Amino acid sequence: MTATYECFALSVEAGIAHLQLNRPDKANSLTRAFWSELPAAVDELSRSGQVRAMVISAQGKVFCGGLDMQMFSSAKEFHAASAQEREMLQLNLERMQDALNALEKARFPVIAAVQGTCVGAGFDLIAACDFCFASDGAKFRIEETNVGMMADLGVLQRLPRLIPAGVARYLALTGDTLSATDAYSLGLLAKLFATPEELLDGAFAAAMRIAERPPIAINGIKRAMLYSRDHGVYESLQHTVLLQSSILSGQDILRSVQARATGAPAEFADLLELPKTF
Repeated sequence: MTATYECFALSVEAGIAHLQLNRPDKANSLTRAFWSELPAAVDELSRSGQVRAMVISAQGKVFCGGLDMQMFSSAKEFHAASAQEREMLQLNLERMQDALNALEKARFPVIAAVQGTCVGAGFDLIAACDFCFASDGAKFRIEETNVGMMADLGVLQRLPRLIPAGVARYLALTGDTLSATDAYSLGLLAKLFATPEELLDGAFAAAMRIAERPPIAINGIKRAMLYSRDHGVYESLQHTVLLQSSILSGQDILRSVQARATGAPAEFADLLELPKTF
């Protein structure tokens, strides 16, 4: 399966989706269409039950330069004067936030593979992924601070849960650049690679390893860890009890143990397809 959208191309092979930002001549900046196309595409993959992992990468030397600046010059709500226009701004910001929330809500893990500069909305994007890999040339920056505004699409909320809160505040308040080496040392990056080619190979190797596990267990792990991020330990443990009680599969455990003992790959059932309506 292959599809092309305004800001990205999307393909699925052997249960692994690849979403690639494909506007390198525009620094892979995100147009207005991106914020409706991304959640629609991710939701479709998630509902299918057949995707087990997704890799997000980009063409060219820049991973993502943030929002396409034409959004600021052409969108009426960015120049809101009346209360009604400001209410529209509020609703559109919520839509944009929900577009990135779709990555967290997906029934499969999402891996960001950052090969170059990642700023502004691009930083918001990778912060909403389950984990992030990068190559040595990657750089990260909360660019909104440098252009006179507050970041509003999730990086201020998610970054302090990914790296030390004091460092996150420093980056947000100064607009300073975080190098790939420092990002790895701080824990923003799960792995750091020497070249973009090695980065992509590593991202797909991780996606393949995830895809080899039982999807119902992988989905449960993702849900449990996201819940724990936003709740206390006791609440999260209670949530895990209920979640585990509903998804534990003795057959999947047996298949996994047998596969490790024999060295042969195990086969696990996909998640069920989720219709748009009941």
